[in-house]
Amino acid sequence: MASSGCDVIYGLERDPPPEFENYDRCGSFLFDEPLRYASIGNPNVVVDGDGNPIGLMPWSWDDARTQCQQRGMDLAVFNDQRELGMGAEDAAWPYWIGQRTIGTVAETVDGCPALTAPSSLHAIACGMVTTANEIGGASCDGQLPPMMEPNVVIGALCETPRPDSIACLGQNPAAVEYFLSDSTLTYDRAKAFCASNDAHLVVVETHEEWLHLSKRTKTEWEKPFWLGSRFDGTTWKTENDCFGTYSWTGGTPGTPANGSCVASKVRVVDDPEEGLSGTVLDGVEPTACSEPQSFALCEID
Repeated sequence: MASSGCDVIYGLERDPPPEFENYDRCGSFLFDEPLRYASIGNPNVVVDGDGNPIGLMPWSWDDARTQCQQRGMDLAVFNDQRELGMGAEDAAWPYWIGQRTIGTVAETVDGCPALTAPSSLHAIACGMVTTANEIGGASCDGQLPPMMEPNVVIGALCETPRPDSIACLGQNPAAVEYFLSDSTLTYDRAKAFCASNDAHLVVVETHEEWLHLSKRTKTEWEKPFWLGSRFDGTTWKTENDCFGTYSWTGGTPGTPANGSCVASKVRVVDDPEEGLSGTVLDGVEPTACSEPQSFALCEID
């Protein structure tokens, strides 16, 4: 059973984590999940004749949202003052968030109630955080009044959307059955391999699961693998319809091509001074789905 809005959800197939037995996706929780948020900077850098950065051009709310979606995220929506204070510790103000005010009505990208509806001179004002604990509104093109410093929005805060279904909050990875194919496959063949074994390509839903997969990559698998996620031209869609959590190599997927899939990247390290050796999971990256260079990592929920 899935729901939209802020309905409380019961009776799903997976057993919910004890703290989420009465799940409300618009409640204040998960803001301490390590991979939940990503702070990104305004990419419209102005340089001088020597290539040195000297300023920023305006960066629109829509363009910021697109960059969040390319990461498998969306612009962040704060559900209470505590999340506003803790969710963006590394972000520089002013930065875009996932709400807009049309007249006097505030709306958010995930349909949850807006924390506040700041007044604005603009008929449509896009939400931004202006100080540590204050939300304001600005022209959605990212140009701020000349008297403000800086006078453009300089960043955005992305977050992994909260799922409609409690079944997508993730499980204890130690209780999940994972298995690897014997050979490398294309994405579609990897997907079929998992399905033939009553499983699906792995969808990572929590930071805890990333740590579990990283450990098993080092101690058992030692191979790159497909994740169950494909880019649809706007954002990443997973094989189980839950929102995935991604640890992108280099911190960003860049601008993924429509139809790209996600594969893990591994590397062999040998650094006795740092106490590092063996095969390590080095994040994930967009990969052509037709490339038979990764193994199928399947999971049975």
